[in-house]
Amino acid sequence: MTGDRLRAVLGARELGWIVDKARRRLERGEPVRGAVVQRRDPTAAERAAVERLFGRVTHGGALRVSLDELAQLLRDAELCPGVEAAVEALTGPFVDRRAEAARLEAGWQAVFDEAAVSGDGRPEVGVWLDDLRASGLVRRLSCGDVGSARNLLRQAVSVVRRLPAEGVALAELAAAVTGDSHALDAGAPLGALVIRFAAALSGATRWERAAERREAWDRAGVLLDDLSAPVLVLNLGAAPDSLAGRVLAMHAAAGEPCRLSVRQLWRAPPRFEVSGREVFVCENPAVLSAAADRLGPRGAPLVCVEGQVRTAARLLLERLRGGGATLRYHGDFDWGGIRIGNVVVGRHGALPWRYGAADYRAAPKGSELAGVPVAAAWDDELCAAMSDERRAVHEEGVVEALIEDLRRGEGAG
Repeated sequence: MTGDRLRAVLGARELGWIVDKARRRLERGEPVRGAVVQRRDPTAAERAAVERLFGRVTHGGALRVSLDELAQLLRDAELCPGVEAAVEALTGPFVDRRAEAARLEAGWQAVFDEAAVSGDGRPEVGVWLDDLRASGLVRRLSCGDVGSARNLLRQAVSVVRRLPAEGVALAELAAAVTGDSHALDAGAPLGALVIRFAAALSGATRWERAAERREAWDRAGVLLDDLSAPVLVLNLGAAPDSLAGRVLAMHAAAGEPCRLSVRQLWRAPPRFEVSGREVFVCENPAVLSAAADRLGPRGAPLVCVEGQVRTAARLLLERLRGGGATLRYHGDFDWGGIRIGNVVVGRHGALPWRYGAADYRAAPKGSELAGVPVAAAWDDELCAAMSDERRAVHEEGVVEALIEDLRRGEGAG
């Protein structure tokens, strides 16, 4: 049989290096025609085997074998049509890895092309898809399987086509698209893709931490929780044409603090009557409580972010500013307070309220400052002043001055 004859001629162990090198070329998609393979330090047995195969004496240190010459030998002996056939007969079918890689890459291109078409031509979807492709994230999440990637990306595009949303719960959005209410959770493959789009909608560049993910989803109109962390307010009037508006009006009339949930601000937001008015914003609930005790309904409107600008506080500040209010912010003179102030001033357009370098120097000092210094977006001198004195000033220490401003309804810059 031809196969037995071929193995007898070319299947010797001493000639195996020729077959191995030819196979590697074929698997890399490199041509064998015109190629020469070489054995740098052949054994005496390998040299003798090559000499017997070609019927001539070899010279020099290295062995060189022309694959064209080998192919002609195989054809003349009527063993097989050429080197490719010989390699396959002796070692089994081979895969042209270059061609396979090209086919695979074409498959990946098709996956992203299909996703781009289904994205309705939105530029931001195209940018997101380009970023996903460049990062290789879809390949990693789908373990390199094109079919799994296609399904995953189809679902992701189905979600992002619904963004920005109007206060939909994350679990509700996930269930509507996939049937699984946890499909968009942190750590889920689909969630890992879509959170990048949600962040891009608001210009965010980070989403690794829980707070960062929450903000990214919030700004895309997707709620992780619409009842926790309500925002605290005092004397904030609203039209009585909604449930939240009536609640606010009742509390303002009594001069009592009131809390507004994300649900109230999204589902049926009150209509605030703040055009042309100042609304004061503080960091600590102790200030709001003191204002309620001493001023009751006579004080100016006051919002308390309670340490961080969470979703409810963000929504409220956006609606107040959109309604024509001037926001004035005061917080603790410590590095954490300055970071919060940068958010309220930088993102929500608030003006400082007794919150500059001169106010810091004049205030009674408290505990020693700790942490990394933070520059204040509204006052270039504040960071230097605090670094010089190295003492914190908490809102409770200047509450009397703040209450007087609330009594008059006029803030000091």
